[in-house]
Amino acid sequence: MKTAKQPDRRPPHIIFMLVDDMGWNNAPWNGNDEIQRRMPYTTELSQSGIILDRHYSYKYCSPARSALLSGRLPIHVTQNNKNNLVTNPGGADLRMTLLPQRLKEVGRYSTALVGKWHVGARSKANLPTSRGFDHYFGYLKGAEHYFTQSTTDEDDVEFVDLWSSELGGPAYGQNGTYSTFMYAREAERLVERHAEESSKDNERPLFLYLAWQAMHGPLEAPVEYELPLPNDPREARAKMNAMAAVLDEGIRNVTNALKRTGLYDNALIVVSSDNGGWIQLDHGGNNYPLRGGKVTDYEGGVRTAAFLTGGFLTRKAPHKVGTRSTLLVHIVDWYSTLIGLSAREDNQPHALHVPHNDTDSKRANGIPSIDSQDFWGALIGKASTVTTVREEIPLSFCNIEAECDWPGGVGDAALISWPYKIINGTQAGLGVWQGNQFPNASERIPMPGNDAGCPLGCLFNIRDDPTEHHDIKEVYPDIFNTLLKRLNEEGSKSTKPTILGETTLAFLLRQRVNVTKVFLHPDAVPGQ
Repeated sequence: MKTAKQPDRRPPHIIFMLVDDMGWNNAPWNGNDEIQRRMPYTTELSQSGIILDRHYSYKYCSPARSALLSGRLPIHVTQNNKNNLVTNPGGADLRMTLLPQRLKEVGRYSTALVGKWHVGARSKANLPTSRGFDHYFGYLKGAEHYFTQSTTDEDDVEFVDLWSSELGGPAYGQNGTYSTFMYAREAERLVERHAEESSKDNERPLFLYLAWQAMHGPLEAPVEYELPLPNDPREARAKMNAMAAVLDEGIRNVTNALKRTGLYDNALIVVSSDNGGWIQLDHGGNNYPLRGGKVTDYEGGVRTAAFLTGGFLTRKAPHKVGTRSTLLVHIVDWYSTLIGLSAREDNQPHALHVPHNDTDSKRANGIPSIDSQDFWGALIGKASTVTTVREEIPLSFCNIEAECDWPGGVGDAALISWPYKIINGTQAGLGVWQGNQFPNASERIPMPGNDAGCPLGCLFNIRDDPTEHHDIKEVYPDIFNTLLKRLNEEGSKSTKPTILGETTLAFLLRQRVNVTKVFLHPDAVPGQ
């Protein structure tokens, strides 16, 4: 008599690749032939998994990353970007338990971050290795030069922003390599090291958060990757496509390392943008056919390109391979979904709408509850609809207290209540539409732009009008007023991080950017 095969109950290795400022039409799986030719591997990889067609995020960097790692919507964690200053009082409140901390608690994960942090760097207490990552190699701010890793901060202080947990601080002497090459090699090294060590440790699972610098500005790429293009006099599109080609190699090399070491068979790989692409001609972003881009609440700024794949997905949901999901989800939902997968002990879909570890808000007054929803069961199920997990997503609420980033600002706000979406504010004047080939020879888009936006509010049906051409608030005034009330209700509950609690004021008074040997070196706060 044959013994029944036992289900594979191992939690997956989680490889979360966050691409910076990748526009909807910069993602090869959304039909851009020009990009597909430069990213053949990623195009093929996306077809081996599930493309997420209604995956939303915040309209710019730090709030999106803080939401992903904290399990709170941006309006409940931070909407502050502060133009990438090291001393920015943004990021996730130190009292919040971040994703790597929970994965270590629940699933014994080994955790590593390679690339961009941008979730707070004002003291050592804010650094990745103090927030749950065993290993960190990357940069702390929001942007820098690709070849030198140099950047500037307040008072035009120039320094190298590159940090290594193995060195216990600045990665002296390790800068000078094009960042996509550098971060891909580091990720490969960590995968290989983990495979070797896990064979001695009962295959401890790996959480690798690979936060690529690409495709964020400045537009810099190795010259040998740049190919001339028609209708591209400023060579912005050529440079963006070159950056995409190098990124494609990086994604290929890391995925091949997973396959080479045997980790791929039990790996869940997520590839996602943090927000839409910059639509200025010298930034290279393209969100065609969606309206707007980064720093706006239009679809081009918040509807983010994403897919998931890997051996774990193929084994658990073979019927979903090669499909496109219309499930309405937000980047914040990965928090509970990944924790759910790390804790799952059988093959049954996890119960929906069960946030994980909401003890933070009970333990510390003033900490918002977790907003994240576990969408794994709905994603791999056969009877899911767009609204199985979410019917509503509060996207932003930029009041004075929120300190939203320029060129947007006070008054900009948005909320989805499927299939409708309400938008308020001028949206930085960037509510424009791009062509399939963009940037091109057209005039530069000023910043702020010239579009009137929605100063009196706009209502769109994003199911029937995904490009947001038709404001229907005059046709459906009752729906508009209902959503406006909901938007203001959610906005009244928006918050920002206290960061260091009662010591914040004293900290701000004495904090200075410490540059040692021309490398960034955040000072520790006494007692923190």
